[in-house]
Amino acid sequence: MTALIYANRDQARDDRQQQERLLAALNATPSQLRRDEAGLWSISGRRGAIQTWGDGHTWLVFVIGRSARHWTAIKRSLDFMTITQDGDEEGCFRLLELPTAEEAALIREALSLRKRRALTAEARDALIAAGVKGRFRAQEPATAPGLVPEDPPTLPRGKLAAKSSIVAGRMTEPEEAR
Repeated sequence: MTALIYANRDQARDDRQQQERLLAALNATPSQLRRDEAGLWSISGRRGAIQTWGDGHTWLVFVIGRSARHWTAIKRSLDFMTITQDGDEEGCFRLLELPTAEEAALIREALSLRKRRALTAEARDALIAAGVKGRFRAQEPATAPGLVPEDPPTLPRGKLAAKSSIVAGRMTEPEEAR
């Protein structure tokens, strides 16, 4: 495990808060904000990552293109940022301010960041009713109307006994051949 680069917890907290502001401006999923291999807070996509520049106001955007031609197209689309390193198929940009909605869409596309899911009140209630775990869980047991029958079917006494004997027969292990 590598040691953390932050001098103290306050510096790490400030870095994370700066990244959370950018994550909100990008409208990307919160799960993409995590610590990288060096212990720095990073917004990671499939084709790059975003870290803070270190001054508390700007960001370093690292992008990997699929090819040299794709990298050229990425540079053209992200012309609102300053190029700091220009490689053959990858490079770095400096983002000086929070992006607009159009710029955020271009950044999400270049880095393959997932967009945050828009959840309406009706969709949230449907998730709770379906019993989705996590932050959508209701306080009381959830039931999904129409999925669980009101009255469970009952079997006649003789059929229930026959069915239980079949199940019990499956549970016994077969005798070994001698």
